[in-house]
Amino acid sequence: MNKQKLIGFIDKYSLGNSIESVPWVVKDNNLSTDFVSEDRTLLGKTTLNNFELEDCQIGIYNTTQLQKMVAVLGNDVNIRLKKADERSIAVHMTDSEVSLNYMLADLDIIPKAPKLKTLPDTTAEITIDNDFTTKFVRAKGALSESDHFTVQIDGSGGKVILGESDTNTNKIKINVKTYTHSADGKLDPISFNANYLKEILVANRDHIEAKMEVCAGGLAILTFNNKDYTSKYYLVQTNV
Repeated sequence: MNKQKLIGFIDKYSLGNSIESVPWVVKDNNLSTDFVSEDRTLLGKTTLNNFELEDCQIGIYNTTQLQKMVAVLGNDVNIRLKKADERSIAVHMTDSEVSLNYMLADLDIIPKAPKLKTLPDTTAEITIDNDFTTKFVRAKGALSESDHFTVQIDGSGGKVILGESDTNTNKIKINVKTYTHSADGKLDPISFNANYLKEILVANRDHIEAKMEVCAGGLAILTFNNKDYTSKYYLVQTNV
């Protein structure tokens, strides 16, 4: 397979090394993982289509280590499982000149992402395009110490605000395209983790379709799609 597709999959869940330990699930030639951050304010699932490996569930304990090892390989990579007594113990990857062996972890020590059974109603939808991605990433670079972003919709339209939205401090406001489901067309300020959003946007620059649904009940749901990947992220409201 193409190494860059595998790297893209890893980037979309590791989010700048924010997520390390995950289960990989291969079923019907699709590779997916459900993951959760250590602070449990981020949940997600990423799927890579057309991944040629036998059906399995394997534990990846140190994603950063795996990324560094995969980077040594050439563009065309063959992947197979190494087993002992029918149990998968390692992933073996080769190109024409290099081979690597990545040891797998027991699934019992991999954090399990909770299942979200009931989601709050969507209050607003924000279009995520390349223009918004570029502006937010630059804003985060300018205000690197700001750990939160705030979504607000009022009479003047929708805004994503980096920095303290209701105090007289350094802040950057980005006007966004929104669609609201609320009766008055408004959304009171609600805040989420800006560091995670920046990494999500960077990892999914190759999207074709993308949106962020914001729930006044305290959740932001980000969805990205293209022909190779589907990614969904759930950001839990943070207290500023």
